[in-house]
Amino acid sequence: MRQEQKIEIRRQTRSLGTLVIKPISRARARDMVIAGHYSHKWQASFGKFSFGVFREGAEDESQCLGVAAFGYMKTPKARIFTCSVEGGWMCELNRMWLDDSLGKNAETVLLGASFKLLRRMDPTIVAVQSFADGRVGCGTIYKASNFDYYGFHWTTFLQNSRSGEITHEQILTNATCASGFARTNVELLAGDMTVFRAKTYRYIYPLHPSFKFTGQGRKQPYPPYEKGVEPTNWYVNPERLRPRLIAALDTLLARWPHTRDEAGRKRA
Repeated sequence: MRQEQKIEIRRQTRSLGTLVIKPISRARARDMVIAGHYSHKWQASFGKFSFGVFREGAEDESQCLGVAAFGYMKTPKARIFTCSVEGGWMCELNRMWLDDSLGKNAETVLLGASFKLLRRMDPTIVAVQSFADGRVGCGTIYKASNFDYYGFHWTTFLQNSRSGEITHEQILTNATCASGFARTNVELLAGDMTVFRAKTYRYIYPLHPSFKFTGQGRKQPYPPYEKGVEPTNWYVNPERLRPRLIAALDTLLARWPHTRDEAGRKRA
């Protein structure tokens, strides 16, 4: 009987010895990202494929020293590319984190091996997209890994002056999560939020020769290095926000388990 081939890649490096890159569980990837990544956040669409990096001989999942998590694009049905692969899709590098003991060269090793593993595990993936957060840099690791650069757009963030938590602008307009929508807008109206913006850089690594990006922006030379934020304003339209806030509060009230009727009885 033919022995099943392991889904892993081994890379011999000069300074780090032999590194092993292989799939890890989504739960392990999530825990590592929340604990180590600067955002400390994980979303439901993250981690359809997650790859960990290990030192040879220390390959138990608990000994994982880094992770690259790949998932769906924020708008998976957006028509921003063409390809000749039936059912072809572009995944997104959601999060990447490595332990400092590995050094920066390990990032390119992890990415390169992850791309080979993605091809093996799902041949319909035709490209990998990732975004560099201008708050911390402009995508140096993507340049080193030979991604193509497709320009930048501005992203607005809010920071709560009481808790220090930083939130993406999307939560102010997306009422799908009633609690987050209501809470963040009320905090903004109460004057507890500082609003700022940063550049978000788009990088794409083609995995299939037929892939062609057709979305906004064109392939460009890599940007000069910069990072940082700048203050900005957030316009509130009272007539539009008021009914949406009321609807969000009604949703929360309907869920509240201890709502009582007019006679003071707990409602079932």
